[in-house]
Amino acid sequence: MSKLKSLKHNFDKITSNHAQDWQLVLFWILLFEIVSSLFEYFFVGGSSLFIVPMPDSIGKEFFIGVYIAVFTWGCIYNFIFWNKINLLWLILLGTTGAYFYVTNDFALNFLLHNLFPIHYLRASFSFALIIELFFKLLITYLIYQLVKSLQYKNVE
Repeated sequence: MSKLKSLKHNFDKITSNHAQDWQLVLFWILLFEIVSSLFEYFFVGGSSLFIVPMPDSIGKEFFIGVYIAVFTWGCIYNFIFWNKINLLWLILLGTTGAYFYVTNDFALNFLLHNLFPIHYLRASFSFALIIELFFKLLITYLIYQLVKSLQYKNVE
């Protein structure tokens, strides 16, 4: 087996269990989208135009407290009843918490803006643009794997 086929085989196994696990694919799509948004936030200008920061208030403190409590409870639960799917959702919850902390975008406006790749047409050509397009290519392939896994699920 060539190196490229071996790489694709291993990537499919890790990200979708060869298009058989739709939850695993969804996890990776969301994780790559959050990482892509964080990358754009740090390395591409103009991200503050889409972020509506939540003012410091009791509501924000309550949201953060509930978020941390759910994350802590999930960690303890997963430590006691070890489950791979729960671990993946905890990783996603932690990554989303890091996104909230770094960007202060509790309304997810910037994340939703980053879902649509049309804004890349207005961006100048740079290394950051190439990395962003690579993330979008990975996400597109994972969406294809998600559709295949849902078709496989419906056949069974």
